[in-house]
Amino acid sequence: MNRNAVASIPRASPGHRVAGTLSGLWYLFWKLVMSAFFKVLTRFTIEGREHEPERGPFIVAGNHASAADPLIIGAALRNRAAYMAKAELFSVPVVGPWLRSIGTFPVRRGQPDRAAIRHSLEVLASGGVLVMFPEGTRSPDGRLQDPEPGAAMLALRTGVTVLPIAVVNSHRAMPKGSALPRFQRVIVRFGRPLSVPKIEGKLDHQVLEEW
Repeated sequence: MNRNAVASIPRASPGHRVAGTLSGLWYLFWKLVMSAFFKVLTRFTIEGREHEPERGPFIVAGNHASAADPLIIGAALRNRAAYMAKAELFSVPVVGPWLRSIGTFPVRRGQPDRAAIRHSLEVLASGGVLVMFPEGTRSPDGRLQDPEPGAAMLALRTGVTVLPIAVVNSHRAMPKGSALPRFQRVIVRFGRPLSVPKIEGKLDHQVLEEW
């Protein structure tokens, strides 16, 4: 990332630093809770964790076959991450405030969401980690679906590294409509990071499809 751009970012006030520390501790608490939860109920194992970059910015691109996937990936990552979730979840009592408290932000599906794109760019510009599911919605049977262009667009616009992650068997451990995971083994496989060129200007569909 450009050092001049980083240097131009104003320093956080003491109040913001305290709030950031508390937010980080809250995120860590839930990460540990979810990690223990999935290890007990799903025999949760991680492969290839050495491929995770030491720090951001980078994009995590994962497959999506279960509502548990974001929580499973969050438990597997060493870095703190921000997540997109469908906007409808944020109107659910308790669930919405909790999602916001751990760094999740809403995205409106089926239409260009400028606010979600802007927030994603801010996460990456600040050196953060962004988790995305290129398929856009859950696969009903665990098979990969055709990707939406959003993840490729953000990667090419920013030039940040992309870390592919495969969550194996989550659709059996927590299928659609299930409230709790079943006793099924879940594997999280980290792939090798992908270097992506930064492309200025308009990105057409052909470029996005190639990536």
